[in-house]
Amino acid sequence: MIDPTNIRQRLRQNMPIAEKYAYLDHAAVAPLPASSADAIQLFAHQATHEGDTRWLDWAAAVQKTRQLAAQMVGAEESEIALVSNTTQGIGLVAEGLHWKAGDNVVVPENEFPSNLLPWRNLARLGVQLRLAKVGPNGQFDASSLAEYMDSRTRLLSVSWVGFSSGFRCNLEAISRMAHQRGCLLFVDAIQGLGAFPLNVKSLEIDFLAADSHKWMLGPEGAGILFVKQENLNLLQPLGIGWNSLASAGFDPNSVVLKSTAARYEGGSNNTVGMMAFGRSLALLLELGCNQPESGLQSAILENVTELSRMLLERDFLVSVPQQPENRSGIIGIRWAEAEMLGESHYLQARKFLLNQNVVTSVRAGKLRAATHAYNNSDDHRRLIDGLVEFRKTTN
Repeated sequence: MIDPTNIRQRLRQNMPIAEKYAYLDHAAVAPLPASSADAIQLFAHQATHEGDTRWLDWAAAVQKTRQLAAQMVGAEESEIALVSNTTQGIGLVAEGLHWKAGDNVVVPENEFPSNLLPWRNLARLGVQLRLAKVGPNGQFDASSLAEYMDSRTRLLSVSWVGFSSGFRCNLEAISRMAHQRGCLLFVDAIQGLGAFPLNVKSLEIDFLAADSHKWMLGPEGAGILFVKQENLNLLQPLGIGWNSLASAGFDPNSVVLKSTAARYEGGSNNTVGMMAFGRSLALLLELGCNQPESGLQSAILENVTELSRMLLERDFLVSVPQQPENRSGIIGIRWAEAEMLGESHYLQARKFLLNQNVVTSVRAGKLRAATHAYNNSDDHRRLIDGLVEFRKTTN
């Protein structure tokens, strides 16, 4: 394992954003590493001055991104489809499975809309969406989900990490429970992948989707869909086009689809986005983000512990999961007067902090800080100092 302190320094050297901002908003949109920005600039230069004479180079770079994504999640390259975003990946599964009237899907009630609406939209086919209750801090486990499942539960869909609560669920136990019941498991991994190691093989995940623009430090419009090899034929290919074909050519008579998850890509990829995404993946993998004992994971959890302590010392209220194994890089922050004044007060605090070059978000009635491995004590101190100053100005 690479030492967490070493990782923090090495990653920070690749993050130009750190020169100006205390950037604590990775659960929203992450800044790009310098190497990823270089990939975008390279593509722009080549496309401007050389046009499609460099197309084969671009295609090879996109394929490299697929390989790196497979490495990130412990999948086969053939099980990875490159998609525009998590929502697209969820939709391909929701609309691609063959449903029967009376089937049901179980989803925790506090999910991000992208992991609710596609399943709710299946009501037109007679499929029921069952919303599983979660605890006051967004927590749930295999047994609490199982209460909502029966013999007609076809699929269980969960976010690995809750976007507002920061709760990181036990995928191993949930997967075991789901498969014991003959149920498919879909994982929305956007708030965890890149920050914490995950292996789809050992966890026996059936489907997984994630966008690059949060913890994987990539651009928007570039993501992955994992489809377990045995499940490829369970999904009706949607949006098929020339890039779905085994020949990948221009023959209008071609009908044979690729035997890999790439069949779901349809047309041209977001080439420049995928090239940048690949650079971000390469950087994180070089730092061992996919290793079971990940130093990058340790750096993030150290940050959460430190920032939580600093907040509590200054009389702020901190929302993080009680058990360390359920924590992510997300911290909810509250304070007494804001609780009385409501969410608008937190929005004012976010704006005040932004003017201090400290970047956060507001979610679920709390200020949300999302600290990555390259953030350090100086970033956390700038957040604390900004919040203390804001409270003084509003009292």
